[in-house]
Amino acid sequence: MKKVLITGINGLIGTELKNYLIEKKFEVFGLVRNKEKVLVSDSSVELFEWSDDENKLIQLMKEVDVIVHLAGKSIAEGRWNEKVKTEIYESRIKTTERIATLILKSNKKHELFLSASAVGYYGMEINKISNEESEPGNDFLSKTCIDWENASSLIDTKGIRRVNLRIGTVLSTNGGALQKLLTPFKIFGGAILGSGKQYFPWIHIKDLTRMIHFIIDNNRISGPINAVSPYQVTMREFCKTLSKMLNRPCLVRVPEWLVRLIIGEMSTLLVSGGQVIPKRIIEFGFQFNFENLESALEDLLKRESNRYS
Repeated sequence: MKKVLITGINGLIGTELKNYLIEKKFEVFGLVRNKEKVLVSDSSVELFEWSDDENKLIQLMKEVDVIVHLAGKSIAEGRWNEKVKTEIYESRIKTTERIATLILKSNKKHELFLSASAVGYYGMEINKISNEESEPGNDFLSKTCIDWENASSLIDTKGIRRVNLRIGTVLSTNGGALQKLLTPFKIFGGAILGSGKQYFPWIHIKDLTRMIHFIIDNNRISGPINAVSPYQVTMREFCKTLSKMLNRPCLVRVPEWLVRLIIGEMSTLLVSGGQVIPKRIIEFGFQFNFENLESALEDLLKRESNRYS
């Protein structure tokens, strides 16, 4: 039985991945800040804390075969100020450096170190089309992603396979962007944000967890991987499709200047962004179950409806 350590196991992706891997007969461990606050009910998941004795964490690293590092402060909660931006940056870089250091000290050649990154790596230019070979941007998110990925490269001296998963907007009804968008649409307040021409690189949560499993099992895969659907849509197309699926109107457009006024610099996440292509994962043979936005939303909205029925 393969043993997998997940950091950020209580987050949106970590929770879904934990359940998926247990179903696939993996043995799962979690590394968290506070075990008392973690909503992992499955008794088969052994939890460790970042504050645990270093020798205990090194022993944990010796125990596991694969590390999936997802920990990091959410970038979409509250207005950005210098304090919040520092927290976003440090929650990614410092934890990645810590994990890499523990891996090195364990002196074990793990099968895989998969460290999360984000499509923000490429910058937020609306007209830019990016694949894994494209140049990074030069804004706050780009620089954070660059340093995030560089921190994971500390393990390269051991020859361990490393993947940086550049994740787009994860669609799930258990949290994240979709859950926040559903409420205004349901009360007839749906609107297109910004020009509507900016791209909305998305991926269904099920395809993301399947992709991580695919990467774990495929030892040919290393380096950066874009975790987004191959079916890219603009913000306008996304909102119009959501409107259609919910049978609710979407007649209003909120201008970019107003979005920026309301939520500040964080508005960049909503009003900017280029097209991102999942070139490499497709070349390796991964097949998406939800390439089409309509099928993805249909599945997710059905799941939510069943949950409350």
